[in-house]
Amino acid sequence: SFFTPADVESIINIPLSTRRQADFWDWHHEKKGVFSVRSAYRMLVINKHHATSYIENIAGRSDTKAEEKEWLAIWNLDVPSKIRVFLWRLARHSLPSGDVLFRRNMAQQSICDICGAQDSWKHSLIECNLARCVWALERVDLTDVLYNIQETDAHAWWAEAAATMSKADLIKVAVTLWAIWFVRRKAIHENSFQSPLSTHCFINRYIADLDLIKPEQSGARGASSECPSGSLHQQPE
Repeated sequence: SFFTPADVESIINIPLSTRRQADFWDWHHEKKGVFSVRSAYRMLVINKHHATSYIENIAGRSDTKAEEKEWLAIWNLDVPSKIRVFLWRLARHSLPSGDVLFRRNMAQQSICDICGAQDSWKHSLIECNLARCVWALERVDLTDVLYNIQETDAHAWWAEAAATMSKADLIKVAVTLWAIWFVRRKAIHENSFQSPLSTHCFINRYIADLDLIKPEQSGARGASSECPSGSLHQQPE
């Protein structure tokens, strides 16, 4: 009664030894029976229905090679590792949005703490008033692509965005998603609110500091003329 149906089936199907000998732990994805993180990762990639699919009720993908290529694209994106980790958590549906916390019995309801609507990763980062005000300062052609992607699965949503956008725009989207999540958590947990313009300017400055794409490529606006003076919130970790 304490296990998911998938785990119950796996436990029941464990073959029992016909010899009299003491039980011992054996990891059957390694020839020597010793668990390793590498073999566990390989098993999760190859398996069509990995552990998160069972726990979070997310449909698996049948094209494992294409899926593995999409995961590698996240890790190879030219942004700092903390943003790649954020994207990985987003794609795995592990960001603590309201629906995830509610599903894991860590919250009494699944509504957004900012606007009161039903919460999800997409609501938090794209649809919430806080997020929309930040995206409204971005180029229309970029935001139109994001709003037109109908995927509710975060991994599939990111994969479609990556297949549609240029490298520069994809970096801009990654940094913006990360920054929106940061200011959102500051607002919810510390009651500290940052203006959309300050967030937008922080994003442009951060991208400029990365020295990966030129301001005109990313559509960055002149900070000196449009960004307010004064310090921004502490840089997200």
